[in-house]
Amino acid sequence: MMSTTQLAVVLGLGAGSGLILLFRELIGRRTRQLHPAHTAARLTGTATATADLVGDNGYTDRLGRVVLRRAAGAALLHVPHRDLALLRKSVPQFLGERALYGAIGLCLPWACTLSLAVNGISLPFTVPVGAGIVAAIALSYLPLYNAADLAKAKRAEFQRAMTSYIDLVALERAAGAGTTQALESAAQIGDSWAFHRVRDELAHARWAGTPAWDALRTVGEELRLPELAETGDVMQMSAHEGATVYDILRARASAMRSEILAGDQARAGARTERATAPLAATSVVFMLILAAPVAMQIG
Repeated sequence: MMSTTQLAVVLGLGAGSGLILLFRELIGRRTRQLHPAHTAARLTGTATATADLVGDNGYTDRLGRVVLRRAAGAALLHVPHRDLALLRKSVPQFLGERALYGAIGLCLPWACTLSLAVNGISLPFTVPVGAGIVAAIALSYLPLYNAADLAKAKRAEFQRAMTSYIDLVALERAAGAGTTQALESAAQIGDSWAFHRVRDELAHARWAGTPAWDALRTVGEELRLPELAETGDVMQMSAHEGATVYDILRARASAMRSEILAGDQARAGARTERATAPLAATSVVFMLILAAPVAMQIG
């Protein structure tokens, strides 16, 4: 039989898991469109890396602003600025989500204790207090891991798009376009969010009076894609020294595709190995079922 404390913990974990899945679908996976005000701010250089793109995002944004004012600089906050910039999510909204998850974790043990008290089962006061603190801390880190996972997927998607972009830049250069014109014309061809991001950076560089290849370096450093930053170096060499970069760019795009293919093959192999484990376990159980009658007769 389960003790009262064990029953409370099981009920709390079950309710918490359901609420986590619900809030992850409602909050964590929501996508947002670029706001015209943000585009204008980026072109004038007044936007921050994690600026709010859609104005007031609701209760999570307001809650996050309160947390940011009262606990700015706290070690537990741990704001992943690069991941948030990639996901186009503001710092207040991220902190609001963490505070919301923490509040859910803090309230769950008390809700379970109250439900048990209605059924005549009383728990010591220290049980919901301790469980609430632990659950609040644990659940508050879920948005952090969620942002890291989404940012990792975004970087992989961006890297795939950049292989095509580098090929397009090489073709533009082979057609006689200048360095800046080749970078901007190639960015105009694609319609994905990755090409939109490159276009924003190139437009910002043009209005700020900085070279276009610096925009590639900025995106490459922000997204942790050294290949894109190296492409900016190649385009700078082409602009200053007049070097022919067609073969270099095509080779770089080919190398990026080979790296992506190798990563896909490694992940496919790992998933195949994980898929064989249930089959092996089923085979063992089936053999035990066949061997059980014989063992019982021998016994």
